Amino acid sequence: MKIIWSELAVAKLEEFADYIALDKPTAALKWIKDIQKIVSNISNFPEAGRKVPEINRGDLREIIEGNYRIIYKIEPQ
Repeated sequence: MKIIWSELAVAKLEEFADYIALDKPTAALKWIKDIQKIVSNISNFPEAGRKVPEINRGDLREIIEGNYRIIYKIEPQ
């Protein structure tokens, strides 16, 4: 499975990391690496996340990491 980041997802990742970096730059770098690791694992286990409750579609999943929610869509091919 191939992971494709949306422009919005990349922008939000940068926005949150910038905010975290205001207090702790090293924590921001660790947070980015943690998120990237979680996302890379999705390619191996795409159905590991739960269905997004407010949408309840099998192709839309989410993984909660701390106070953040990673939402992704599973598409054939």
